[in-house]
Amino acid sequence: MSRLDASQVEAGGEIARSPRSPSFPQPTAAAEATPVRQPAEPSTEEVKRAAQQLETYMQSMNRYLEFRIDEDSGRTVVTVKDKNTGETIRQIPSEEIMRLAHNLGGKAHTGLIDQTV
Repeated sequence: MSRLDASQVEAGGEIARSPRSPSFPQPTAAAEATPVRQPAEPSTEEVKRAAQQLETYMQSMNRYLEFRIDEDSGRTVVTVKDKNTGETIRQIPSEEIMRLAHNLGGKAHTGLIDQTV
């Protein structure tokens, strides 16, 4: 940490800026009032191209994706499966998360703990 000498401090206690001192721009009222732009939705062509790239990559890994809608929650569930065995490699969201969402949102369940024995 460097020490300041009297020549670097202006009247009123402010530190004088030298060419080597970092200068941080202060936000202006106009900058604060500028709305944040939401990213544009991808076009159908962009989605198709991304899906094709993903499918090609998954085939090279000997995997495939399975998409479904969970009946209880209405959420989209993506399952990564082994192409040869059909074994589930990964599910997004996971079974645990789906179970938790079901337990928290279901009318028959009142909390995190499933009391069924």
